Amino acid sequence: MDSVSQNLKDEISKLLNPHRVCLVTPVILHPPAQTCGRSASRFVVLSLWRGYLFNNKPPVRMESTFSYLEICSINIHSLTQVVLETDRQTLSFSVLHVEDLEAMVCHMTASLKRIFPDSSPGKLLKTVPADLLQRILTLTDEIEEQLSSRPGSCGGFSDTYAALCDFNDMPFREEIQWDIDNIYYMNNWREFNLQDFSHLDSRDLALAVAALSFNQWFTKIYSKELKLSVDIQQQLTFLLDFALKMAAALREHPSSTLQSINLSGNPLEDKGVIALSQELGSLAGGLRLLSLSRVSMTARGAGCLSQVLSSTQLFSASLTHLDLSANPGSMGNEEATFLFKFLSSTNSLSHLDLSDTSCPLDTLFVSLSAGCCFKLMHLNLARNPFSHRKVREVTRSIGQFFSQSCELKYVGLSATKLPPQALRLLLQGLATNILLLGLGLDISSCELRSAGAQVIQEHISEVTAITSLDISDNGFESDMVTLVLSVGRCPSLRHLALGRNFAMKSRPLTDVLHRIAQLIQDEECPLQSLSVSDSKLKAGMHILLSALGGHAALTEVDISGNNIGDTGAKMLAKALLTNTTLRTLSWDRNNVTARGFQDVADALKRNFTLQQVSGLADITQSYRGNPDRTEEALHKIQRCLDRNNQRQSDRVELQLFKAQQSEMQVQGLCLQLEDSLQRLNPCNPQEVQAEVLTAQEVLHNARESFKLLPTLYEEGRKAAPDGGRVNCILTDAAAALADEINRSIQGLAEGLMRGAEGACPWVVQRSSVCEGLSECVSKRSRQTHTFLRSTLVENTGQIISNRLRDLRQTLSVSLAENIMEQVQQDLIMAQDRVNILLKENVCTSLKMNIPELRLIDSDFPTDDVGHTHTHTHIYTHTHPSIR
Repeated sequence: MDSVSQNLKDEISKLLNPHRVCLVTPVILHPPAQTCGRSASRFVVLSLWRGYLFNNKPPVRMESTFSYLEICSINIHSLTQVVLETDRQTLSFSVLHVEDLEAMVCHMTASLKRIFPDSSPGKLLKTVPADLLQRILTLTDEIEEQLSSRPGSCGGFSDTYAALCDFNDMPFREEIQWDIDNIYYMNNWREFNLQDFSHLDSRDLALAVAALSFNQWFTKIYSKELKLSVDIQQQLTFLLDFALKMAAALREHPSSTLQSINLSGNPLEDKGVIALSQELGSLAGGLRLLSLSRVSMTARGAGCLSQVLSSTQLFSASLTHLDLSANPGSMGNEEATFLFKFLSSTNSLSHLDLSDTSCPLDTLFVSLSAGCCFKLMHLNLARNPFSHRKVREVTRSIGQFFSQSCELKYVGLSATKLPPQALRLLLQGLATNILLLGLGLDISSCELRSAGAQVIQEHISEVTAITSLDISDNGFESDMVTLVLSVGRCPSLRHLALGRNFAMKSRPLTDVLHRIAQLIQDEECPLQSLSVSDSKLKAGMHILLSALGGHAALTEVDISGNNIGDTGAKMLAKALLTNTTLRTLSWDRNNVTARGFQDVADALKRNFTLQQVSGLADITQSYRGNPDRTEEALHKIQRCLDRNNQRQSDRVELQLFKAQQSEMQVQGLCLQLEDSLQRLNPCNPQEVQAEVLTAQEVLHNARESFKLLPTLYEEGRKAAPDGGRVNCILTDAAAALADEINRSIQGLAEGLMRGAEGACPWVVQRSSVCEGLSECVSKRSRQTHTFLRSTLVENTGQIISNRLRDLRQTLSVSLAENIMEQVQQDLIMAQDRVNILLKENVCTSLKMNIPELRLIDSDFPTDDVGHTHTHTHIYTHTHPSIR
């Protein structure tokens, strides 16, 4: 290195500008083995991302170049000889000193580590002499460790981008580097937004996207309303083609402990799904969750995946969550047979989503009734055909599935065109099922019409499992009158959606709305939430809004999409003035302007229970027309909602409001009594002194009580919670109850074993039977403990803690109310006595005709508004009767 003159270095740097020269080393270049050329002296020049070969004779010129990204291997044959194999050429040369060789290898290794932070460039060293091996490996490991411990900004994105620009002979855009190293890094933004660089040429942006493929910092990429060029699309395809990469990784690591795969929303297409499916069977522990929703999968990809699921026994025990939704046509032919086979065998699925996959429901329910009755909790089959063929009779498997299901919590059958007979079997199955509770059933947009309404009327009152029912958009219209009556008789129903069933004439519509109003005002009505969204009821909505102001017990109402306008908003405001049960209100898309929002805002000042209001579309429209009034009204609404959502319960807030009103009334009584005592003082006869002293004592006590009230309110608010103590007690109770139940289960198992052994000893005495029963008892015991802890400690404990907190606050407010009530009674009695004394006292009667005058200099208003004059205020103290 010392033999390279400074002038030569400067000349080379000038030729390579703007690339920075990092190392210049004289070498002896050896000709390729297959040629007869001679060795020649050359200079190897290394910059940040590229190496160059220069001649050593003036004038200096570059003979060849290579990017570090092209290096395939580095082979060291001796202490001074090295061979670089690149994609385009092989360079063999010797250096003068071993230190020169170490410097070259270390520089290229460090550069590659900066380009690919997650790589190990030391692996490029294929051949190293034994006496140099340890030293070279130590140097490369130290370099990798140092660079790994001090990564560049945003995971070294700028270095990767710069190297790719050099590799592709593209200009390096410093603005990209500046934005990433400053704005993104300082704000810890991990979402790469293509909009930030939309002004750049598409090839420049494509290189930035390419750099993301080797970056571990960024976790998301975002683009909206940006036309992507072919270059950018290709890089995104490479970047997002995760399925193939993941399949390769699973192939290399068959012992992976991976349990969940969620690639929803990525365009994997069939090639990605097939590649991934072929490797899933090799997972040692199986999968717990597999979500491939919206991945552009067709029947070919779904068939391959289903075949793997059905042929791998491990998935039947491990897979609990399967989501293949929003892949239209993927389950529409014989390829779905493998999935039906998997579902019909005993499995562990608790969540199954096959919505919008063209899956035939009549065939699917046959499989579900065979293998999915015991653990399935969530079933979504929306937007699927009931059958791909015309059938006269509906399979009875539907009734069997719903009568035998043990854990179902949600069933989605929206837009499935459910035949009336299938609906009848469904409801009959649920009516005979005594295990299900808290089921949500969505049969909206099924075109049920009169036949479906008749089925619901006949069977809904018998079904005690359903707590949420969505029957919106079914063309019921004239059948709504009797349908509402039938639905109201379902004792378990808490949430009901009726929207888009009101396309009828005015008179029958009025009858239906009055029937709904009667239902929600009925004291025995079990409903907690009601939705009539997107029904375009307009003025008809006034009937329901009036009912809300009555005795309706609903906590949630959705009246969106009904075009109620400002008149309806005023009706809503009146209902909110008296309603004390509503917590959530949805009223979007109703053509409400700033005037309507202002009416609701004014009403919320006196409503202490409503906690959530939605209406974004109307807000946007109103803001365009009158931004100032809309903003003012929205601020008022938000302040009221924030007040209602504070930690204090609604009941305590109401009590506090009443207590504060009582306090204001007491203050008014104090002023009145004080005024009366002042008019009684001038006479001051001996016979009234005792009464005056008593009244003054009452007045004094009232004023002292005012000092106590803030302390009571504050003590109620800041009282320490008892959650820890409650949880300790409930934990002990849960443990004791679990032990008792476990002993009961164990005793039951032993009794069953004895009975079975007496009947068929040869079968029962086998180890597999005993082990199976023992495993079942152990599993149920663990489930019992988890259930009790969740129910008692986590759920009930929180409820008890909240109730205790409300109780403490209620006590403090109740004490304040009682104090105010007693003080108020004392003040009224004292005032009545003083009034009697004032009437009986002669001096007061004479004074009644001679008003007392007090003159105070101040500004007195006149008709002359153009000038300011100093006048006199006249205050007149008269007898109460003159007032």
